[in-house]
Amino acid sequence: MKMMKSVALMAMGSALTLVYQKYNKPMMKAMKNAFDDVADGANNLTNKLDNMM
Repeated sequence: MKMMKSVALMAMGSALTLVYQKYNKPMMKAMKNAFDDVADGANNLTNKLDNMM
């Protein structure tokens, strides 16, 4: 029973490592793009406010 639990935990750890390696870069790229979009929107709003004054 204890050995099965250990094997299951090792398999789960291996699977999580593979998932992390596969999806780490695309996820970080998507987060960077989202942050850039928000920053661009804030800059556009600031420019509009400056132009109004």
